[in-house]
Parts: sequence; C-alpha cells; structure tokens
Amino acid sequence: CTGTGINFLFLEGDAAVSINGQRTVCFAGNIFLFRNCCEFTVEPKTGSEHYLACYKEDLLDTLFLSQIADCPVLYDFLRLGVCKNEFLYFDCGSDISLQHYSKSLQLELCGSDSLSDKTVRCATVLFLSNLHRVHRQNLVISESSMMKEYLIGNILKYMADNYSTATLATTSAHFNYNPAYFSTMFQRKVHCSFTAKIQEIRLEQARRLLVSTGLSIQHISENIGFHEKSYFYRRFKLTYGITPGKYRREIKK
Repeated sequence: CTGTGINFLFLEGDAAVSINGQRTVCFAGNIFLFRNCCEFTVEPKTGSEHYLACYKEDLLDTLFLSQIADCPVLYDFLRLGVCKNEFLYFDCGSDISLQHYSKSLQLELCGSDSLSDKTVRCATVLFLSNLHRVHRQNLVISESSMMKEYLIGNILKYMADNYSTATLATTSAHFNYNPAYFSTMFQRKVHCSFTAKIQEIRLEQARRLLVSTGLSIQHISENIGFHEKSYFYRRFKLTYGITPGKYRREIKK
C-alpha cells in the first residue's frame, strides 16, 4: 500500500508489517499510522484479519487539527508536509478501552448515510485523543520513524536505537548540547525526565522480547541495560502490574 494522505492500520490478529525492508512482528490490537508516500506491506498470520482506513489529505483542515492540538505527538505527525516513510507504531493490544474506540471508528468508516462525513470526523478525533492518552506506554519508538524533521523525534529515536547504553551524558553529547541544558529542554518537551523515558523504552523493549523471543528473563534483563535482575523485576511489575514471567505466560495463552 502507498498512503496518499493518512492511513490507519488496525491489526485484528498476528501479522508481519514490512516498511522499506524493516520487518516488524506485530500482534492483535496493534495500530500503525502512516503518512503520505509511506509504502508498506502486511503479511497476516493464517486466519488473522486487518483493517486499513485511508484518509484523503483534505481531512487535515484547520478545524480538524485544532481539535487534536492538545495531542502534541499526533498533532505534529499529522501536520507533516510532503514526507516519505513517516509512520508511528502503537502496541495497544492490552488496552481494552482503546480497542473499543478503534472499533467504533471502523464502524463509522463503514457508514454511507448523509451524516457519515461528520460522524467519521468525530470518531477520528475521539480515537486519536484516546490514542494520545495512552501513547507514552504504547508508542514503540524503536519501530517508528519518529518524524525526522523534529529534534525531539530524533532524540527519542536515538534513545530507542541505543536503549541499553544511552545516558544523559552520551545523548546530550551526540546532539551537541550541554547536559544540564539538554536535561531541562528534554523535561519541557517530553514532559518527563530523561531517566524516566529511557527506563520506559527499556521496559517496552523487554515486553516485546518476552513476547517475540524465547530468551531467558536474565538475558533480556541484561540485554536491555538492567544489570540487576531483581531491580528489573521490580520496575517491570511496577509498570505493568505483573512479573515478566507471568506476563510471558499470559501472552502465550
């Protein structure tokens, strides 16, 4: 597929999504947002389904954008000009509430009466607003393009690509900033500290490795940058409400 405006891809089952040679193993409930000129293919697992919603560029009028202006990541993403291969990937399979909003949007998109245009716009704003509500824990930065035109997008991408070793000092040096200034700027732009964000990225990577690989929990803990297994267990349970081992068993069920 090639997006000419905005494409929303809703996965109803396990699938592999390939974008310019980058292949991502995905699961039921995962969502992609593609901007124009982004080419992608979907290889669903046997029996799995997916739903593709294609929006024309004229959706992005002033009224629509004003309604999601308080959702910074999505607002910036939708305001991108002519761009190539820009996309965001959300691992939302465990968020039941968001699944309801995505289903409601799909139902509205299938409508064909005189009010369809209005109800689709309303359902889209409602869906995006709720996607923004959970984006911090569900946006998979390492598998998203993260908007190369934006500094914060580049910083987050760098952190995701170097999650096991990135520190405030190394990241600020990479972008030629004084560490103290960088820390303040990061807090202002991302609304959390650098330490909190790198930990979120590491735990998200751990969650994906638990699902998609057979690596031991000890190996995963060390691989993502946690040198103490007990600390990794505590942080994972605090974030997801469940131990890594139980999380893996529940997903396999």
